[in-house]
Amino acid sequence: MSSPVTLFLVFAVSLMVAILVAIYPLSPASSVYRPELLCLVVIYWVLNGPHQWGVGVAWCVGLVQDVVEDGVWGGHALALSLVAYIALMSYRRLRTYSMTQQTFWVFVFVGIHQLFVNWIQGLDGYAAPARYLVISAGVSAACWPLLVLLMRSVQQRYRIF
Repeated sequence: MSSPVTLFLVFAVSLMVAILVAIYPLSPASSVYRPELLCLVVIYWVLNGPHQWGVGVAWCVGLVQDVVEDGVWGGHALALSLVAYIALMSYRRLRTYSMTQQTFWVFVFVGIHQLFVNWIQGLDGYAAPARYLVISAGVSAACWPLLVLLMRSVQQRYRIF
């Protein structure tokens, strides 16, 4: 078992990498295919450490994303906390699913995240077309197995959980 400091550092580094992916400048045409990595990382940590990470942490992470992306404050926070709540309420069941079933549910979770963020941003005058939301959720779901493999290897390397 690793120390709490190691656990926190791995968590913080994974979130920082996800935020950097979220703000990395891409062309408008290719930004549609950017995965919602921060949402995936929050889902991963809630499923694998439900007693350490939860709705409050997801809310804070979402606020950081709102500030960093200079978006409407509270949009990502609300969406990530809702996704974290749903994942937290069903983490026992979700962890027993096959990778294919988990990928489907991650698609649903990211879709929920995208809908809420788009709704909040729509109140400010910006709304993405629905196909962009579906594409982003699909790309994010396709990245889920890769993220799980990567994060499991990190967990084994640093003996976390």
